[in-house]
Amino acid sequence: MSAADILPVVGQSLGIEAVDTHTEALRVAEFAKFRPTYYWDETRELELAGTTWRVLASAKIEDAEDTHFLGVIDKWTLSAETIIPPVDHTQILDPSSAETQIMSSIDDSRNWDCGNTDEAVVEVSRVRRVLVPKRKDKDSLLTEDVVVSRLGCGVYARFIPIVASANDLPFYYPRVREYAFGFVEPEDRDHAASTLVALARELSPDSSMATKRQQVIWQDLIKRLYKWMVTDRFGYQKRVALDVMVAYDTYTTKYQELKAKYAAYWVDNWPEQTDPRKFVFEDIAIASWIICLWQQDGDSRQPSFVDLGCGNGLLVHLLIAEGYVGYGVDQCSRKVWSHYGRSVDLRAQTLEPYGYVADVDWIIGNHADELVPWIPVIAARSNAKFVVIPCCPHDFSGRKMAFPAVAGQSKYHAYSMYICDLAERCGFGVEKEYLRIPSTKNLAIVGRRRVAEVGQVDVDTMIQAGRQGFVARVPDSVKTKVRLAKVQARKQQSSCE
Repeated sequence: MSAADILPVVGQSLGIEAVDTHTEALRVAEFAKFRPTYYWDETRELELAGTTWRVLASAKIEDAEDTHFLGVIDKWTLSAETIIPPVDHTQILDPSSAETQIMSSIDDSRNWDCGNTDEAVVEVSRVRRVLVPKRKDKDSLLTEDVVVSRLGCGVYARFIPIVASANDLPFYYPRVREYAFGFVEPEDRDHAASTLVALARELSPDSSMATKRQQVIWQDLIKRLYKWMVTDRFGYQKRVALDVMVAYDTYTTKYQELKAKYAAYWVDNWPEQTDPRKFVFEDIAIASWIICLWQQDGDSRQPSFVDLGCGNGLLVHLLIAEGYVGYGVDQCSRKVWSHYGRSVDLRAQTLEPYGYVADVDWIIGNHADELVPWIPVIAARSNAKFVVIPCCPHDFSGRKMAFPAVAGQSKYHAYSMYICDLAERCGFGVEKEYLRIPSTKNLAIVGRRRVAEVGQVDVDTMIQAGRQGFVARVPDSVKTKVRLAKVQARKQQSSCE
């Protein structure tokens, strides 16, 4: 058996992660047509049913219908957390409950009254909801009405906070009396595009609702509205497995806890050249998920671990700080290693994976490059469990892998299926979950249950096939030293001539 024999047939099982590439191409092409107009430096007003609104942004959208707009607004209403990151979840109140009878003193025009106008207002829906924040110890609940109405050629969704004064609005909420999104169809529907608008009613004539920070919020919201409507029109559904092994509420609670404990310090004191805002929050998210996974395993003792290809070592530091015993291994040390303290065991060494055995409960591989395909094998030989997050595709020899193009399948998906196949050959029952981390390489593959004994699978044959051609990757630091040495040698040679 050779290393090539271990590769499964690409595309044999697309699974839930597969996508319709033709539909996706059309969707992306429509995204490129997004050309918004913002009105930060000018006051543009719109009269609707006797109420004056400030127009903040507008954008043309082609081939859209009001059903697409209403579908997006319905999703946003039921799950505000999908567009407002500080919100943990949304509670929809019973229309007959006492809470729905509370009126807001910050706004005295909750119902659109046409007065002497000729405009007919038809209320489509009215929902009272509560936005529950993630930082429950710092931010208060916010009750809000979402009222959807038809008016003339448009459909408008109004978001009305139920607060006594502007001081009661949470930090993430726009400083407005209320805001709205509208979908306005043209009179000539056959030849003209419809228009999306973002509107707001000012708290007072001299109030500012287009500060730099709020401009970013409005830009993001109208862009999301456009993209979600396009997505809804094409019938596209994101096919990824979220919250399969770890419940969303369990994960977010742990993530907020660890973020409050570690994020600020490491973002402010990160000694590496890499961006701490990415790596710190990503590793905190991964650590949170792993801890939740371990806690639900039902083991009475804290599991031990090794992180192979640990890189900056932050994940190891976080797990040890939370009471777990383990260590990390990487080809070369990093500046940040010395900042963790002596309690964090990080080892700079080049592994020969075909002969490596670890006396731990869990093997971790977080974007471990050429070690990724070996991790299920090492776990099988070590009688351990594993979690691996694949990144760049490598085979058993350490070389980069190339996958043929398959309709509906990305290269990352193909490589992930390759790793899953290896894990199954090693006797593991494979579980998969996409993690909520700032990375497109975010699939966690877990082997925590054996469905076959090690003696019943051909692990040794796989090891022999892999060790024949394995070549460890040369660390970037070594490559840099070699390159600089060559440059210096050329300079010396030139000076002698």
